[in-house]
Amino acid sequence: MKNSTVQSFLKRSFAHYHKNHALPLYQIKAAEQLIRCRTQALGGHSVYCENGHLNGVWYNSCRHRSCPQCSALKSEQWQQKVEALLLKGKHHHWVFTLPHDLHEIWRFNRAFCQQLLFTSVRETIQQLSIDPRYLGAMPGVILALHTWARNQSFHPHIHCVISHGGLDKSGGWLAPKRESFLPAKVMMMLFRGKYLTGIKKALAAGELIIPSNEREQKLLNLCNKLGRQCWVVHCAKAYEHGHGVAKYLARYIRGGAIKNSQLLHLGDAHIKLRYKSHQTKKTEYLHLTHAQFMQRLLSHIAIPKKPQYQMVGLYHGKCRQKLNQAREALGQIAVNEVEVLDWRSFIKQQGAVACCKQCGKILNQLRPLDKEMNSAEFNASTVH
Repeated sequence: MKNSTVQSFLKRSFAHYHKNHALPLYQIKAAEQLIRCRTQALGGHSVYCENGHLNGVWYNSCRHRSCPQCSALKSEQWQQKVEALLLKGKHHHWVFTLPHDLHEIWRFNRAFCQQLLFTSVRETIQQLSIDPRYLGAMPGVILALHTWARNQSFHPHIHCVISHGGLDKSGGWLAPKRESFLPAKVMMMLFRGKYLTGIKKALAAGELIIPSNEREQKLLNLCNKLGRQCWVVHCAKAYEHGHGVAKYLARYIRGGAIKNSQLLHLGDAHIKLRYKSHQTKKTEYLHLTHAQFMQRLLSHIAIPKKPQYQMVGLYHGKCRQKLNQAREALGQIAVNEVEVLDWRSFIKQQGAVACCKQCGKILNQLRPLDKEMNSAEFNASTVH
């Protein structure tokens, strides 16, 4: 089937799936928004050139963070903002992964566990960075949450981009004492301790929803067991700059876990999904039933009002003065306001025509779609 998209899949299968499964309200609303994205249901605008020629109708997008259909501009703008902030120099890319045994608690306490994961990683990096044994300064840090593996299975982890060095108390730039910056084992142990402590405190305070087949003591025993095991904290070699990692993260900050280009076939009972295996480094294919794919798709929907990323240290919005101090110490130009692409520039960048088909003038007028618009005029226009 040629039109294999997340939107077409939801149109076909969501109503039936919802009828047979209890879903949180935010997932229901998200699916409904994605289904209506860029359709007549959301209204639209007629597009005119400066000479008043009608050049088509553009339906409004849903603007949902997890929509792969309308996220391209927001993703590009996020990447531009981040790249403008990044210090010119080495950056590290670390990944902090939650053990599989804690996934069930996450499913019942999504907002709490997401916040706890961010807090544990952020505090781990901050605590070790200000320690003079490792750095004794404030680095620039970006944290981004992913809840999926490449095959779209549930796999919550945080990507961390961190500058190779930081601003010390005197306003100078301080490089780390070792090339690897922070030792992976020390980070793992501190991260593990902070996360498990947060779970235990929440259990003691009665703040966690416990699965019906579990008991509080069993979860405490699990935490004690996991406290003796090694967790996965992957530390890649330092990159010469952080732009490559920022570009990678931008693809998933907006648009959700599954891109339309990954859906190769949408059949009556099964879908075919393409992904690049992390283990084999090769393109592999996944065949799932509609119910299996729906479960994976909905499990990665962004939680409302909960950010998917955090800017920490020098890259925090309130630390612009310190960031510019660091730039000055490194002989780099200060950052002020960051200009990003508008929709017209973005269309040109994608190679699309942004000029009138009749007179060649720039398309510069958007008018709310008139409900009384002449049907002949509407049909003659190009719908986007």
